[in-house]
Amino acid sequence: MLTPYTTTLTDEAANRGIPVTMINGDPDWPIFDLHLPGGPLRCFNALTDLVGAATYHLVNNKRSCHVWLADRGIPVPAQIAWSDRSPAEAEAFLSRYAPIVVKPCMQWGGRGVSMGIRTVEQLRRAVRFARRYESDVILEETVAGEDLRVILVGGRCVAAIRRNPAHVTGDGLHTLRQLIRSRNRKRRREDPSNLIPENAETWHNLAELGRSPYDIPAAGEKVRVRLTNNYHTGGDVDIVTDPLPAAVTIAERIVKELALPLAGVDFLIDPESRHPVVIEVSPDMAISPPEGETVAHAWIDYLTKRVER
Repeated sequence: MLTPYTTTLTDEAANRGIPVTMINGDPDWPIFDLHLPGGPLRCFNALTDLVGAATYHLVNNKRSCHVWLADRGIPVPAQIAWSDRSPAEAEAFLSRYAPIVVKPCMQWGGRGVSMGIRTVEQLRRAVRFARRYESDVILEETVAGEDLRVILVGGRCVAAIRRNPAHVTGDGLHTLRQLIRSRNRKRRREDPSNLIPENAETWHNLAELGRSPYDIPAAGEKVRVRLTNNYHTGGDVDIVTDPLPAAVTIAERIVKELALPLAGVDFLIDPESRHPVVIEVSPDMAISPPEGETVAHAWIDYLTKRVER
């Protein structure tokens, strides 16, 4: 079955009488054509051939995108690339910024990400974990704050979401590990892309949060179990009706200079100063609930009007 990241868009097209031809129906690699009035447009979920290959590689590579943003004075966290030839540089970065984030350079959805890294031993383990997904690994300063994604179509903000970390609710009887497993069984039937990983990274996250997998939370107690906010690691999403104006202004500048017709710009917003820091730009972001229908509607509108012009 195709995931909502595909069907939210293809359903919107079909509702408008725009034919859709699936080229590859693999839900992990969906490629299809939208048959617009001006001719077919090839899509990979929301990524289309309107984004140039060079621009896509610039933005999709977290290291090159970070350099591009920093060169333009856009606020970003401190970051370096891991090098097997100079581990001392990574250890110095760790010493200065601990706890840090370690992640693959071009993955998505929290894949291979380790948070709360404080020691050299944890750092090396995190690099090995990231390399399960790819060889290029980056180290990044941890920035605390509200996780805000600003979604832009045609250079303007059409939606914004707040991404929240995974949590479970205690019943006074079961351990956190059991609650995570029970929650995952229910979510697997509804959306298998929204599961809390039952792995060493989750147990490390719990330790950073002062908890153990074997804690039994009180009935009704809501317990955060992940440091990441990603939907793909069990997080949830809220619609934000009044996104921070400073973040929207930065996001608009980014997509204008990169000529991205559709993008998500991810921020962490300091809770006190309200200062926004860009942590990622997504040229191939997933369009999914709860904001999905709004974004898909705006995106198909943009594509149709673009052809008409």
